[in-house]
Amino acid sequence: MDNHKEEEAIAELSRAIAFKADLHLLHLRAAFHEHKEDVLGALRDCRAALSVDPNHQEMLELHSRVNRHEP
Repeated sequence: MDNHKEEEAIAELSRAIAFKADLHLLHLRAAFHEHKEDVLGALRDCRAALSVDPNHQEMLELHSRVNRHEP
């Protein structure tokens, strides 16, 4: 992943999420944020997704991993 493509992917996911908040899209955007080391962006998406499904295992794992790096 190069940074320019990541920014494009995040922007596209943001447009889709604005249209309809979707757990899969939030997870994907959180993963892009994590890859870019944008801890706050990743945590925001994790928390939004977990508010929809608090038992979503992949989001719980991602949240736990990212939360260790919270400033």
